[in-house]
Amino acid sequence: MDHQRLADLLNRYADHSITIEETGELLSWLEANPNHPMAEEVGEEFLLANQHVSTNLEPYQSIANSILATDRPVIRKIYPIKRILSYAAAIALLIGALLYNLLKEDHPPVTIAQTITPAINGAILTRSNGQQVNLDTLQTTSLGKEDGTAVKLDKGLLAYEGAGNSGNMVYNTIQTPNGRTFHVILQDGTSVWLNAGSSITYPVAFNGTSREVSITGEVYFDVAHAATQPFKVNIGDKAWVQVLGTAFNINAYKDEPYIATTLVQGAVKTGNQQNEAILHPGQQAIANADGSLLLKDVETSAITAWRNGLFHFENASIPAVMRQLARWYDVEVRYEGTPPTRTFSGEIGRDLSLQQVLDILKTMRIHYTINQREIIITE
Repeated sequence: MDHQRLADLLNRYADHSITIEETGELLSWLEANPNHPMAEEVGEEFLLANQHVSTNLEPYQSIANSILATDRPVIRKIYPIKRILSYAAAIALLIGALLYNLLKEDHPPVTIAQTITPAINGAILTRSNGQQVNLDTLQTTSLGKEDGTAVKLDKGLLAYEGAGNSGNMVYNTIQTPNGRTFHVILQDGTSVWLNAGSSITYPVAFNGTSREVSITGEVYFDVAHAATQPFKVNIGDKAWVQVLGTAFNINAYKDEPYIATTLVQGAVKTGNQQNEAILHPGQQAIANADGSLLLKDVETSAITAWRNGLFHFENASIPAVMRQLARWYDVEVRYEGTPPTRTFSGEIGRDLSLQQVLDILKTMRIHYTINQREIIITE
């Protein structure tokens, strides 16, 4: 089999158009060419990827074992197969086709949770005239101007450019529904990242003596420095954060028991109707419903793990874990009886399917059923 044929077969796995005969062709090539560098990679990945597969793969395991047992030089030659498929990705597709096409009688049915995918980049933009623009599918385009400020979308990043035409405050709002996340650059150069189930309302141009925005949910700010224009974040009438130029995270979901402001770098002043405090890097302010304001030292990388594609849990209750999953995967969570009292610590990739995450939680003896997009937790 030449390199082009091999690449064609792997690509046919990618779009699920491979036939049973073509799957057999690739397996035959794998068995007949144990000294080929590509065969060695496939054999290694096959064994690693199937350590926990319960389906009977003995015939294919023996092929992989024979490849790895063959003497060969240490130096490997890399062949220019299409770069869009890494060896690991290629064998993952191979395994999927094997289980589906060749062993379909033993293949378990696809669960609802396996079809529920992680959040995507997207949001709803509400303009000053009330028009709503769905940013989920748009890639690169000009959205015209708002009071003289250009609004541009470039590969999923929304940015505002220009000083505006008047001293009037003209506002836009970006909302990320559950199952969405988004990044926007405000007119002053401040970068804002919105977690799922969040929103920010902001002027299209900061023409006053201060820069004020309002948020809900969880938002990370990297504020552009402007000494003559303090930057202030309002969280309803519950709390506020004021800075000159810094990076910080605010968690202000309505279904969380408190509002948490975490300072990554710089300095901020934060407070509510009763108290205020100045934070230093590595500190977090907890604004409670009773008006108290508590300060504590934290590991900022844990707080901002969501920006790096991770769920981070530290002695988190099951309801706290499930609230994050509900927002990220856009599902509902219901408890039959009292929620489990166990806690969970660790990190989970936010790129996993819901089923993969639930499989991890099974190790904590968390019992659940799924009805469409509702997870029902039972003790």
